[in-house]
Amino acid sequence: MLHSNVHMEDIDVAQWRNAQALLLDSAKERPRIVVLHDAGRIRKVAHSDGLPVRGKAERADDPAALAKALYEANQDSADFVAVFERTAFDTYFARFQNTWDIDEDLDGFVQRTYAMLDQFPEGMVTYPNPARETLGLQWRIGCSREAVLAAARKFVQPNTSLVFGVFDGGELWASLVMTFDQSLTLTSVTTVDPSEVAIRGGKEAVAAAVVAWVRARHGSCSLGLFLDRPAAERFLRASDKAHALREASVGGELILAPVPPALAGALA
Repeated sequence: MLHSNVHMEDIDVAQWRNAQALLLDSAKERPRIVVLHDAGRIRKVAHSDGLPVRGKAERADDPAALAKALYEANQDSADFVAVFERTAFDTYFARFQNTWDIDEDLDGFVQRTYAMLDQFPEGMVTYPNPARETLGLQWRIGCSREAVLAAARKFVQPNTSLVFGVFDGGELWASLVMTFDQSLTLTSVTTVDPSEVAIRGGKEAVAAAVVAWVRARHGSCSLGLFLDRPAAERFLRASDKAHALREASVGGELILAPVPPALAGALA
């Protein structure tokens, strides 16, 4: 779905930063304890904020048990614990890097980097959640990549653009403008440019102006999906996206411009 050489330019810093805060959970931003060991012999135990670590052990013969014990002893100061065996760590990175194919969709490669963590259940351990759900950048979208692809095939028209916007504090707080090619591969990602389109004012007027701007800049806009920030957060968490959108619509927190027939049916 995401082109291997996706085009990204003219990105507004504030819009992009806010979209990232809404959509992504970064392990680097979360306080954590990291343990490095060589076949059980612990080489390093450190807190990301330099805080003392309670319950240190001398060995990591049972990495899962150690991660759990350290988390329970330090959960007031750490969101998670990671226990890495040095050889497994090096092997994991070499293995997923060797799977890269220049012609494949980028999101397929990224998904594989996380899925391959499951191949190292003793060497790449995190607690309280599995490594593939904890490390790196995690999407806050509440569904699988396969579900996203299915939704794109259903609601997005080929050779067109989609804009996702979030209102907060009387303005368009975050946005993503995504352009798809004939095969529904995402070829371009940018944000709304506040220097070219008004992002403050009535929501309906701003949404209409944004869609018109996307059409002027990108040639088409088959879907403009705008939500108030609380509704956007609920939508991303929800497993039933259609139900979340229906609730937002009833509550006046949703604007669709235009309304694709397939999506109109889902909201009925």
